[in-house]
Amino acid sequence: MVQYLKSVDVPESHVILITPPPLCEAAWENECIMQGCKLNRLNSVVGEYASACLQVAQDCRTDVLDLWTLMQKDSQDFSSYLSDGLHLSPQGNEFLFSHLWPLIEKKVSSLPLLLPYWRDVAEAKPELSLLGDGDH
Repeated sequence: MVQYLKSVDVPESHVILITPPPLCEAAWENECIMQGCKLNRLNSVVGEYASACLQVAQDCRTDVLDLWTLMQKDSQDFSSYLSDGLHLSPQGNEFLFSHLWPLIEKKVSSLPLLLPYWRDVAEAKPELSLLGDGDH
């Protein structure tokens, strides 16, 4: 994926890889049983994918968010972050956002504003704020 992005002129410095979250095997097994199958994933294998993602990020010199490790830090119960043991719940999405946003902010904080801040746009004649004299 990183190589493809590079091939379409996205620099490594603009890429953030995210490891998969951990798997709550008990909850995922219940989901599998409801679907008529056996447990088909293990958290230890997800950890191998997370490790591979970390290695790719290092090799490609991209930023990485290690969601797998963060959600299991200090042996915390991460089950509330997953809706079915595998996919992120609303709380899991908030957790992801809270850790991803600082990485995004770091990347965009130095970018120039191309348009005025929304509060600086004149309500009566917004074209003057956005287009200069409005003749464009």
